[in-house]
Amino acid sequence: MLDLVLDLSFKRFVTPRLVRMLYVLSLLAAVFYAASWMFSGFKSGTLSGLFTIITAPVAFLLYLIFARVTVELILAVFRIADRIAPLSEEEAVRTVANPPANPPV
Repeated sequence: MLDLVLDLSFKRFVTPRLVRMLYVLSLLAAVFYAASWMFSGFKSGTLSGLFTIITAPVAFLLYLIFARVTVELILAVFRIADRIAPLSEEEAVRTVANPPANPPV
């Protein structure tokens, strides 16, 4: 992992490897927050406590969906970049080997 961080040529991406770890840390933080929200609701009263017992799991599930979609979008962008890079290298090789007759101005 350290060799990726110290790669000054930026040929390889660190984000796809780190995003999984950040996702897990995010989920752990969300579990802690939802649990503390559920139990802190009873400080204000019984009705408030019952409300937070119902809403905290719903909010947690909504957060799970949002976090998962965000992580998938980030990974999709990096997968697109990985698949486009060889195509641009092939185009560069073809252009050098066979330059166009009328180069663009």
